Amino acid sequence: MGILVSIYSNNAFFAPIIGIQTVGFLYIASLSLAHSRFKRNKSSNPKVISRAEKMANKTYKLAMIGIFGIIIFGVYMAFDGYHKDVYPLDLTRGLLFRIAASSEPDTMLADLHAIDENLDKVMVNLPESKNPVWIFPTDSTNFARIKQDIDVMTASVEKISTVPRDSSAFHTGMRDVHERAVILRENVMDATPYMYVSVSNIIFSSIWIAAILGIFAVLKKRREQLRAYDASEDV
Repeated sequence: MGILVSIYSNNAFFAPIIGIQTVGFLYIASLSLAHSRFKRNKSSNPKVISRAEKMANKTYKLAMIGIFGIIIFGVYMAFDGYHKDVYPLDLTRGLLFRIAASSEPDTMLADLHAIDENLDKVMVNLPESKNPVWIFPTDSTNFARIKQDIDVMTASVEKISTVPRDSSAFHTGMRDVHERAVILRENVMDATPYMYVSVSNIIFSSIWIAAILGIFAVLKKRREQLRAYDASEDV
């Protein structure tokens, strides 16, 4: 998610740095999983596996399943969140780019209606202000204002479609719509990174990280209990 934020905020040079940190985190996590197995000293004499060891091994297997399940669930939730909150904005930016380069009223109207539908999908999950920026928001990232501008553009294109194409009014109206499309595209680009850092995403990420840390804490506690059991047997 950090890499996507860096790309959409026009700071793509941060993406390799975040990628290196992500690879390092996954490498350390894999080592932690590999070294968290409940094992006895290999040099000790073989003996029958005790009940404590069986419980420890079951705990380890369940923890491994839980960790992989949480990771898979987190990947699914990230993909689902992107599909619901960010992908419609990607489509909107592409449609606004087409409108800025088009001079066909019918095509522009179809694109504007599609943009209106995409904004409706995004605004469902936004707060009452319809602004994804929850600290120092501005009107440039307010989707309610953007949607109003889209409605104004739609009305303008409908009027332009009734004007002869070789008239000055047609070219003036098209120029105005093109300029509006460029400005709205920039507004959507400014608002897109904030869709990743919504309050719901922050809460979910915190719970997701806490669950993984909780599983590691359980593994560590079980390992310490097993070591204490071994020490009592040696005595």
